[in-house]
Amino acid sequence: MEIKQTPVFQEQAPEWIRQIVHTGTTDHVSNPYPSLGEVVKIRLEIPTGGIPEQVILRSIPNGEQQLQAMHKVNGRNQMNLWEGELLINEPRVPYRFAIQTEGRVWWLTAAGVSTVIPAASFDFKILADNPKIGWLSQAVFYQIFPDRFANGDPSNDPNGEIEAYPGVSRKTYPWGQPVKYDRKLLPFYGGDLKGIEDRLEYLQRLGVNAIYLNPIFTAYTNHRYDVADFRNVDPTLGGNEALISLSEALRRAEMRYILDIVPNHSGAGHPWFREAVKDPTSPHRSAFYFDKEQNYASWMGFGSLPKLNYSDPALRREMFESETSVFASWLKPPYESDGWRVDVANMLGRYDEQQLDQDVLPAIRKTVKHANPQSYLIGENFFEAAGQLQGDAWDGVMNYSGFSEPLLHWLKGFEIGALRCDPVLKSEKSLSTEALVRSWQENLAAIPWTIALQQFNVLDSHDTSRIRTALDGDDAFIRLAVMVQFTFPGVPCVYYGDEIGLADENGFAQRNCFPWEEDKWDKNLLAFYQRLISLRKQSEVLAEGSFQVLYWEDDLLVYQRLLGQKRIIVTSSRIDQPNGFILKSDLFNTNGIERLQSLFGDESLVLHPGEIKIPALPRGGAIWLKC
Repeated sequence: MEIKQTPVFQEQAPEWIRQIVHTGTTDHVSNPYPSLGEVVKIRLEIPTGGIPEQVILRSIPNGEQQLQAMHKVNGRNQMNLWEGELLINEPRVPYRFAIQTEGRVWWLTAAGVSTVIPAASFDFKILADNPKIGWLSQAVFYQIFPDRFANGDPSNDPNGEIEAYPGVSRKTYPWGQPVKYDRKLLPFYGGDLKGIEDRLEYLQRLGVNAIYLNPIFTAYTNHRYDVADFRNVDPTLGGNEALISLSEALRRAEMRYILDIVPNHSGAGHPWFREAVKDPTSPHRSAFYFDKEQNYASWMGFGSLPKLNYSDPALRREMFESETSVFASWLKPPYESDGWRVDVANMLGRYDEQQLDQDVLPAIRKTVKHANPQSYLIGENFFEAAGQLQGDAWDGVMNYSGFSEPLLHWLKGFEIGALRCDPVLKSEKSLSTEALVRSWQENLAAIPWTIALQQFNVLDSHDTSRIRTALDGDDAFIRLAVMVQFTFPGVPCVYYGDEIGLADENGFAQRNCFPWEEDKWDKNLLAFYQRLISLRKQSEVLAEGSFQVLYWEDDLLVYQRLLGQKRIIVTSSRIDQPNGFILKSDLFNTNGIERLQSLFGDESLVLHPGEIKIPALPRGGAIWLKC
């Protein structure tokens, strides 16, 4: 049985037009990280069977259209290479291609080919003076919710009433013992920074080489998003000295770490806020939003989380507009954090008529990159975030909208709700494969490729159901999702405990206490994660390679990551595919016969120039590579 490549939501262009290739990788851009004023060579691959009348590189320097004829320079296998030059004259340089043939003009952007003059948002983009974060391309992150990972020092376990929240007490419970909800009680389990340091050997055995820590600054809850002091580590976690010790231990282990910060709001126990409530003439009053009735704005109406007002100069200096600001200080010795995850980054600096995000976000970036140019700055954003991913704000976001949500909707059905809103959008029908591919490709097309490679790819987190719960314990789908996570463009992050099979628990939801008794672990799943982590750290193709959808149908998706002559192919199927099949495409531009082996099986794919033979596939995922 032969199956030809299916166009991905594109007009019915001639087949050779659909198979024209340009990516942001070194295969097609001579320097993906150029300096301002540099000239880069831009290459386009056109199948040898195609006969274009002319090929144009279209750019728009300083807002005025420029058309430049490209020239055929050489060929390789089934493709001819066309080349042009692009002056990097602006911080972000957009460009597209026009291919004229048979009396028509076809436009090629990062979203695909069309005769419709495309929207500028989907142009290819190159950033100037935006250097590569050298350590990030080989990083695999591990997210830790500190209170629930390991208790290294029981002497700092919290107990007693909280001054900031009258009538509310904190209590530390035995590890793993669930607690019924009580609004007057804040349960803790004693996890701390020493506990993390004591378990670094486990993390090294797992293979991860970077940690994302949920908030550690002084606060009153176990999640610590109600910050009372941005300048000090919570004493119940061991204080500043414990972070210094952990940082030094991570350096010895050749591991990185980033901190979680919530500049959108403080906690109601923050001294500035408490003073502002008591004294309307306080100089700190302007750091918050008070109305004439003395009511204050808070995050999503939660009174314990008063929103910060960045029209206040003193607040800006304290948080990010100085070399001694909060954002700068924790990146420097003795703590030397490798970056920041910014909580509710989609709302930061925004409140009704005051929309300060386009001012605040670049200012934060400037300070962070000045303190450490190799720091990693990501934001939390559950929604479409392209506007904050153009090189002047975040290095990436927690990639829910652009990666994990479409994938999970494809695997389990569609459901979207909103915090503190009753309506839920829900469909028992899973997302179609076409919709999955379109969602992925449009999100990738809307941002520069170098930013796409920095996206923080999660399947779950402290804010969502664990992947095992979300997929109802379906092991084939769980493994499929994880394989896609580790092969999709961006930086993968494992939520603590997923690797041993944790699911949501009554009394904890997704914020479980890590069970350190190994007889409670899924050892086969742990080995599966270890192998994927090892592959991701070693593979240049997964770190830098292009992303190309090769084929899709109702329940099947095939894509490849490609860099030079190296490739990894991923197959994902919602059902058993009992019959093998052949895909034909010029994208398989091999010199001769090439065989790719399954990472987790004995089967193999066979590539010939222009075609690939795919064997029968069981329900689930597979990764195919040269061993």
